[in-house]
Amino acid sequence: MEKVIVDTDVFIDFLRGHKQRIKKIFTLIQQKEIKGSISLISVVELYSGKDCRQKEKLAVLNKLLYFFEIISPNLAIAKLAGNLKREYELGLADAIIAATAIEENAQLFTFNLKHFRKVPRLTMTSLSTAI
Repeated sequence: MEKVIVDTDVFIDFLRGHKQRIKKIFTLIQQKEIKGSISLISVVELYSGKDCRQKEKLAVLNKLLYFFEIISPNLAIAKLAGNLKREYELGLADAIIAATAIEENAQLFTFNLKHFRKVPRLTMTSLSTAI
């Protein structure tokens, strides 16, 4: 089964009502046609966002995360994230998310291609190349 790490921005778009962009990928994950995963750092980003102040959006996020494997950083991810941050001048969260995708041999599903395209070992997918 193909595995995909879903970036924070995809969840934010969903919470803000831009569901058409992501409907296909979320449907494939819900139907277990692909394995959906999310980095623990993305979970932190999501729960720290303003959208979680609204009870309805918080409830949607809680239900949505049920379908995803949450991947905690381990030592290999931490080392790689540090290298990626230094080498490609990524923000810390993006470095951890990229390292998670690389270490998990998964594609990164993101709309922020410009944040990650510098990383040569990272395989990305977006709306135009959605699975």
